[in-house]
Amino acid sequence: MEDGDLLSRALDFYGLPKKFDANLVRSRFRELSRKYHPDSGEYETDLLFKELVQLRDVLLSSLENETFVSLENSKEDPEGFQFYKLAKQKAANAIEKYFQFTDGNPVYLKKEDNPALLRLREELKAAKEELEEFLGKFPKSIWKEDTETTLKKISVWFKD
Repeated sequence: MEDGDLLSRALDFYGLPKKFDANLVRSRFRELSRKYHPDSGEYETDLLFKELVQLRDVLLSSLENETFVSLENSKEDPEGFQFYKLAKQKAANAIEKYFQFTDGNPVYLKKEDNPALLRLREELKAAKEELEEFLGKFPKSIWKEDTETTLKKISVWFKD
């Protein structure tokens, strides 16, 4: 399924307009999670709740991507802090989501032992590319050293 189709499905599932913000997504998530959570008694399985969580991530990710494009076109940030901050946050969110998904289970760095790792790698690849782009656009930034350190840490997730 293409990203646009997934976004449309998420908007329909959440009942959101095409123009939305993170606060609206979080508000609808709270409302719908009360309805779809398996403990609510209304549904016997957690399938709809899992879909709710997945589609929330799609919605928030689409907002993040929109923000990234608008920041990339902004001339008001000569050191690139917003660009850097967003890319770092994307990496941190991907790793946090991975650990929430694996829920304390052992971490296997071989993809055949860990299918969740493939998803993490996709998300980290996007963050890695943005951090590398940051280094190219802002080679003298005060956040250069931290960006290089972050890239080294991210590379651990790509070893087989």
